[in-house]
Amino acid sequence: MAAKVPKSREPEEEPGESPAPLDVALRVPAATIVKLLVAAGLVFVLIRLLPALVLVFIAVLLAVALDPAVRLLERRGISRSVAVAMLAAAALGAAALFLALAMPPLVAQSVDFIQHLRDYRRIVGARLHADYPTLARVADQAFDAPASPDVAKSLKEPLAWGRILVNAGEGIVLTLALSFYLLIDGKRTYAWLLAYVPRRHRRKMSLTMPAVSDVVTAYMQGQAITSAIAGAYAFAVLSLLGVPAALPLSLLAAVCDVLPILGIFVSTVPAVVFALTVSPVAAAAVLALYLLYHAIENYLIIPKVYGKRLRLSTLVVLLALILGGMLGGVVGAVLILPVVAAYPIIERIWLRDYLGHEVTADHTVLEQTAESGSDRAVDAILRGARHDAEVHDPVAARAARRIERERS
Repeated sequence: MAAKVPKSREPEEEPGESPAPLDVALRVPAATIVKLLVAAGLVFVLIRLLPALVLVFIAVLLAVALDPAVRLLERRGISRSVAVAMLAAAALGAAALFLALAMPPLVAQSVDFIQHLRDYRRIVGARLHADYPTLARVADQAFDAPASPDVAKSLKEPLAWGRILVNAGEGIVLTLALSFYLLIDGKRTYAWLLAYVPRRHRRKMSLTMPAVSDVVTAYMQGQAITSAIAGAYAFAVLSLLGVPAALPLSLLAAVCDVLPILGIFVSTVPAVVFALTVSPVAAAAVLALYLLYHAIENYLIIPKVYGKRLRLSTLVVLLALILGGMLGGVVGAVLILPVVAAYPIIERIWLRDYLGHEVTADHTVLEQTAESGSDRAVDAILRGARHDAEVHDPVAARAARRIERERS
């Protein structure tokens, strides 16, 4: 029988006596404090410089989009500086032509619409209030927008509009000037920035930059083409139906075409409301023709214009618009799309070693086979099969072979 060992008893606290406080010494090195202060300072500076950084980012996008035109002129024996000067002169000429031809009718139609705003509201209200009360409330809110306190306050302060126009003009001029500077001396600037990258990663950079440039060029050029087509189509439809303020509404359609999905509603609702001033038939025709165009644009025009360099699913675009809008408003929603479109390139070149060969291969296969509408790659991945899509789908096989070549 084992002997019992008496348990040691802890000293009991006296009644009413509080436990002794514990002394904890927290020692933070001075270097850590300095790093935290420097990091906080950098964050503060970045927040204050965010508008300027957005202008720089837009300038980079414009420079990348215009670089193929400059290289085309260079191949014809024109020096780069002269080619950029010719491009700048062409841009200024196009802007002057737009101001000379489009600005007078744009101002005239806008002023005429504002002068007859009450008449248009009365006509629309008489046609909607009885049968379509919900649409009537939407129309009333649209007509009440010019009379809102913020707009009324701005109209009473004409100097405020002058400051807005001056600031917008300065931003446009600065962005264009920076874009043309990047076109002239972009290679030297890129080499200066590339010196910060360790040399062991520069081969990846040499693979990344041309591919990303192709994506950005496809986005900028494709967006310019689709916006121009959308604006011209809207102007033709509204003019044929006799809708007032056809030119401002068509410019709105061209601008809103930059925003996929959301831009459809922003451009269609005002056009339908203004078409109600003509007749309900005209409003229905505008709604049908606008929706028809957006269907044609999504399924016929965009695949032809953007080609294979920019492939984004509707879900990805919608999520990107939400995140970009939350971070940077409308500008953020627009600028985030080329960044998202460039992610597959970053994943294939920079993240392949971390994610693994199978992940990048499967993603590339899914990206390639999405164009043909084939679900073989999707079914194979869902089943956990080992690259069955590479065997049954020629497109997937080519994509897989391309990844293997890049790995070697």
